[in-house]
Amino acid sequence: MMRYLVGLVLLGFVSCQKSRPAYTQLQGNAQGTTFRIVYEDTAARDFSAPVDSIFQVIDRSMSLWDSTSIISLLNVNDPGVRADAHFTRVFRKAWEVSDQTGGYFDCTVGPLVKSWGFSYKKNLPPPDSEQVARLRQLVGYDKVRLQEGRLIKENPQIQIDFNAIAQGYTVDVLADFFKARGIKNYLVEVGGEVRTQGLNERGKIWRIGIDKPVDNLAVDRPLQAVVSLDGQSLATSGSYRKFVERNGQRFSHAIDPHTGFPITHPLLSISVLAPDCMTADAYATAFLVMGLEKAIPLAKQKGLEIYGISSAENGKLTVYQSEGFRTEAVE
Repeated sequence: MMRYLVGLVLLGFVSCQKSRPAYTQLQGNAQGTTFRIVYEDTAARDFSAPVDSIFQVIDRSMSLWDSTSIISLLNVNDPGVRADAHFTRVFRKAWEVSDQTGGYFDCTVGPLVKSWGFSYKKNLPPPDSEQVARLRQLVGYDKVRLQEGRLIKENPQIQIDFNAIAQGYTVDVLADFFKARGIKNYLVEVGGEVRTQGLNERGKIWRIGIDKPVDNLAVDRPLQAVVSLDGQSLATSGSYRKFVERNGQRFSHAIDPHTGFPITHPLLSISVLAPDCMTADAYATAFLVMGLEKAIPLAKQKGLEIYGISSAENGKLTVYQSEGFRTEAVE
């Protein structure tokens, strides 16, 4: 479930004399990206082993990098494989968001993404119109359904890719794990998708930085805004770092399932606030693909708060901020 970390910077992890000593930090690599978890536990329990187990269980369900995972076997139509609870929950949410967004979110878009040179097949020439038309026959969320654990496809070549939603789901599973163990103050972040509850180690609401959408890949990335996050999830999708360039032309990793081609609108980055991270993750992807003009009314309809950053003709950045998406000045 490779995901390019984009959009979020976690603030306030540096310890100081006033830090509360019961906070534990776990961090490392998982699902093709990085993760960071911070939690307060007066019993000083070490949850590193169960956290690692959660990552492994979810990978066994939905990792395309594991040829024996449930998703991989369902994609090759293995008759002896059934969807587990993790796959089922994510599939249902993916189908729901696809339906609600008119197909701008689509977990069957993988063949088009690969054809444009992303995922693990790289340095391929861009597809021509005939190739795109042919691949589009394998794309369509309404061409697949789950029935008693079986993945029913209109075309056996259709494949599922949960890349744009699985890490948000993983954040939710981890957050529920800590909540079930009485942890009231925590932050869970996987690949830039984040969910928090309560206060950080300095007794303040968790603060999350949103990247300024620039190509610079430096460690000290400039921030566009800072969000205080308590009891919510935040996910950001961006098209400004993950792209390929051929013959002087830049192609975004975000592919419109309706056309089969990379997006060309000026929206560079969009952040979504939602109660759960799986919802925020999926809608952030959908909004990035559809563009800000379509995203604004849909976000209002769904009660989602958004923060969009676009490029203007003069090379400057413009910001759209919904009323409930409150940010702080960057220090």
